[in-house]
Amino acid sequence: MTSEEDKINQIRVTIDEIDLKILSLIESRASEAAKIGTLKRSFSKDSSTLYRPEREADVIRNLVSSSSKILEDNQIKFIFKEIISACLATEEKINVAFLGPKGTYSDAATLEHFGNSVSRKPQISIEDIFTSVEGDDSNFGIVPFENSTEGVINTTLNCLADCDISICGELYVDIIHNLAIQKDATPEEVSEIVSHPQALGQCSKFLSNKFPNIKQTAVSSSAEAASLCKNNSKIMCIASKQAILENKLSTVASSIQDFQDNKTRFLIIGRYDPKKTDSDKTSFLVRTENIPGALYSILEPFKNKNINLHRIETRPSRKLHGSHDFFIDTDGHHQDENMTDVIKKIKAQGAFVKILGSYPQAL
Repeated sequence: MTSEEDKINQIRVTIDEIDLKILSLIESRASEAAKIGTLKRSFSKDSSTLYRPEREADVIRNLVSSSSKILEDNQIKFIFKEIISACLATEEKINVAFLGPKGTYSDAATLEHFGNSVSRKPQISIEDIFTSVEGDDSNFGIVPFENSTEGVINTTLNCLADCDISICGELYVDIIHNLAIQKDATPEEVSEIVSHPQALGQCSKFLSNKFPNIKQTAVSSSAEAASLCKNNSKIMCIASKQAILENKLSTVASSIQDFQDNKTRFLIIGRYDPKKTDSDKTSFLVRTENIPGALYSILEPFKNKNINLHRIETRPSRKLHGSHDFFIDTDGHHQDENMTDVIKKIKAQGAFVKILGSYPQAL
């Protein structure tokens, strides 16, 4: 054995010792978390779930800020999301509804936010996700809300307005589209490219340049596209890396989206109202009459209290003829003193205000 090999083996022994210490600490953490679960159940009748998104956000933000930066922030987030998920799973199994089937970007968002130790429940539609959470079949749901290139998802907006469900969190997922084909097939054999309509739209320049004469067909999801491709050598699909792996396809081209900074904002929904953290966001639905100055009168209280607005979405109200609905995202928690003052002033103008949720801002 060379001296270099001997040094490597010595380092590996040290790594093995560290791994055992890490395992012991994780098991100790799980044991302490179990004690909290027992205490919560002893004094609270609300046994829907022990998961608390605001607590998780505070834990991870503290770890990131305490890091020596040997690891990247996203790596720390990923590691501890999985640790928290695994520790919680020793106490309960969290059910999370998402837009299926497995392999979609919604599935990837579920794993990124909740970790691998939850039970993922694929749903056929966004409406079904809300129904699953409202009916206690799922503890939480995760729904696509807005894409950086395609805009807001109207169905999600409508469900938020109509359902008695709170937004409990958010995350942004990088949308990386890949072109794939059945193993052992070749692009020359292909007569059709299939994917979700948004994926086809987000890759339109690539497709028109590389495959201008091949038929494009929209299907319900990129995961369905990958499944179709698996069974047909005449089809190529646009899908996520996860869907390609699950269906054992070959990648023809990676990251083919027209805009490289393509992200989708997902919302976590549930029957839980997170408590305040150091960095929160609040989403509102405000309904007013369609009269001159209506929007200005709504926004002025936010300006006067120096509350930052992230987005405003406007549409005619489906509930009250002649009125408009304003969907507004702001900094802060609805229990903040400044925010409660703003809500009172808006209501005093005769507007209807529904707090869709106050939740930790995306990490």
